[in-house]
Amino acid sequence: MDVLINRLRLAGLGCKMFQRFLECLLYADDIILLSHSLNAMRSMLKICEQFALELDVKFNAMKSVVMRIGERFDVYCAPLILCGDKLQFVIWAYILLPVNVLAAQSRMYV
Repeated sequence: MDVLINRLRLAGLGCKMFQRFLECLLYADDIILLSHSLNAMRSMLKICEQFALELDVKFNAMKSVVMRIGERFDVYCAPLILCGDKLQFVIWAYILLPVNVLAAQSRMYV
């Protein structure tokens, strides 16, 4: 996964969170991609797709979701695609607990 992390970092498409610039969070085999825009997220997903092709990794789009935050979180947008499959949009409460747990474990405070 270090290869993917480095590619995402070099692309510079992440966002500022907890006083740090982050592009992704990882725990075991779970990945959370963070971006400041939908276009940046599309680019990050393409990086993931290329990584998957080169290293024979499979991302399960059926278990992957997209969460939008901000004033326009419910405005329609073109779907995000991962490995040819549309990703489902979910509300922000879906991930509230894991982010708080992650923050506590890494000594970051929400």
